[in-house]
Amino acid sequence: MPSEKQLAVREQAALWIARLHADDCNDTDRARFVQWMREDTCNANTFELLTDYWELGGGVPTQSIPATPAKRSDTHGFSLGRRSALALASAALIALVPTNKTARASRVLQASTGHTLRIALPDYGTCLLDSGSRMTLSEDGHRARLEHGQVLLSPESPSDFHLSVRNVTVRLSRQTSANVRMEQNCTDITALRGRILLRSGTTAARDIWIRTGQRFRIAQNGAVSIDYPNIEALLSWQTGRLIFRNTPLQEAVSEIRRYSQRQIILASPTVSNMRLSGVYFVSQGEMFLRMLPRLLPLTLQEQGNVFIFRAL
Repeated sequence: MPSEKQLAVREQAALWIARLHADDCNDTDRARFVQWMREDTCNANTFELLTDYWELGGGVPTQSIPATPAKRSDTHGFSLGRRSALALASAALIALVPTNKTARASRVLQASTGHTLRIALPDYGTCLLDSGSRMTLSEDGHRARLEHGQVLLSPESPSDFHLSVRNVTVRLSRQTSANVRMEQNCTDITALRGRILLRSGTTAARDIWIRTGQRFRIAQNGAVSIDYPNIEALLSWQTGRLIFRNTPLQEAVSEIRRYSQRQIILASPTVSNMRLSGVYFVSQGEMFLRMLPRLLPLTLQEQGNVFIFRAL
């Protein structure tokens, strides 16, 4: 759940977006906005996020607005993001609440930690969000953007469903299904049923098709690969389980972190590279973590909300 500070920043960012869109927005308002942006990087990040939500919902396209040079704070070393600079360039940029006939609101879907969230897409089938995942859904229900986490999509409409994840658009036709996962170090798109179209950019020349059972992976450095993962293990999260088969402990812990409120630290590369086989049940919570020293040559040290694993 967002903290009180995060909620307050979101509210203030929404007010700024609306103010910058107002007809009577003046230079004094814009100067105050710049000062607010530079006070805390959280302010800028939240403003950028709300701007993304509006773009997804059909707001004013930022490409049509000339950019202004980024400004840097002498005290905080903070530079304005592209969209933040655009906000300063025009008072008619983006509004959180639609103020024109063509604008449409979007819907933010958030699964809480330790729980999945199943959503019926009006006339388009269903989606299942994994623990801690967030997705923004357009008002018409046939476009979405995965902000982070994992989602299973199974559209049933004659019209295509489009999911944006980083710089790729996943197009799902009727009676297809895909599992899409977005992590810090990579993005995975797995076709579970039918042929799935992946598009990077705006031209068909960069289209890629993947078939049932294929996984398209984009690494953090931009490298791409296609493989055939174990589908049972891949989809085990739907039933509250994580299946590990000779999995590096670093990868296993990365999975478990999505379901735990604990901070989990692996103290050395030796620990990170240990191999783990077993089944993690989300409902068991910390029990699995406390059992790791019995399965591997490890010690567990608890410091408040932190679990630290060290090699013996």
